[in-house]
Amino acid sequence: MSSGRRSTPMPPRRWCVFRSTRSPPHIDLMSLSGHKAYGPKGVGALYVKRHPDIRVEALIHGGGHERGMRSGTLPTHQIAGMGEAFNVMQQQQDADQAHIAALRERFLSGLSNLEGIIPNSPLENAVPNILNLAFEGVDGEALLMALRDVAVSTGSACNSASVDPSYVLLGIGTPRRLALSSLRISFGRFTQEADIDHALTLLRHAVSGLRATAR
Repeated sequence: MSSGRRSTPMPPRRWCVFRSTRSPPHIDLMSLSGHKAYGPKGVGALYVKRHPDIRVEALIHGGGHERGMRSGTLPTHQIAGMGEAFNVMQQQQDADQAHIAALRERFLSGLSNLEGIIPNSPLENAVPNILNLAFEGVDGEALLMALRDVAVSTGSACNSASVDPSYVLLGIGTPRRLALSSLRISFGRFTQEADIDHALTLLRHAVSGLRATAR
């Protein structure tokens, strides 16, 4: 499970242009982040399709490197680390997906005897590594504080400094009261069944306790 609760200060993200001899079909622009694939933080890649209608305005100016889109010396060590992380991800993707899907089902099964849990997106159309669940009758921030031993969040890391409900949840039609009662839970390559069971024990205890207090 990963946390959006506390963010570690990072240097500004560095971008390099991803070049391929074959353009991915139907993709005009594509961004990749190293840390999303267990690679180093602070490095990413930007794929830009060669097309006259696609123009990218530079954010970093200087010598005009990378067709004028990203000037400056590239962080070779970070790029190499990101490349290896994506290489490992490609080799392990089937095993990772099966492992993560099994963890997700174990987690959902463990919550089946707890009433008032509402998925904020259709489970059959969701990626297996992230769940966003609303816990009726429970304040999301209070639940977060009660789960000090588990790294979960009330939203993405991008909005971790805000106590407002997720604008994404509101945007897809989630009622505000449920958006305020929601937690974002994620699973990864290194999450184990013991982690799931431990989180379920703490979560069931916290939800039942907070609901009893609210009555």
